[in-house]
Amino acid sequence: MSQQNPQDGEQHLKDLEAEINQESELFSVWSFKANENPKSFLVRLKQWYNKLAIYTKIGLAIVAIIVALSLLNSILRLVTSVIMLGILGSILFVLYKALFKNKSS
Repeated sequence: MSQQNPQDGEQHLKDLEAEINQESELFSVWSFKANENPKSFLVRLKQWYNKLAIYTKIGLAIVAIIVALSLLNSILRLVTSVIMLGILGSILFVLYKALFKNKSS
């Protein structure tokens, strides 16, 4: 068995500690507490985004655009459905009143 120099062991521990701190820094970007200011979360999100590679930024932007358009499509379909139900309800109400007004005469 070979024995390690104590200084090499200490240096290795310091390197591991630095690596762990760096990794925990990356994961801390996504930790969001309910009482935290949303602006600070957005600032941290922007900092994380700025650290990404250019191709990753482009891919993420494309995915964000697709998700945003999908949400917009869903919202517009919901609004259209509500408007159509309102129109249909109004037509049925007018027909109901017209039919029962004619029968009571």
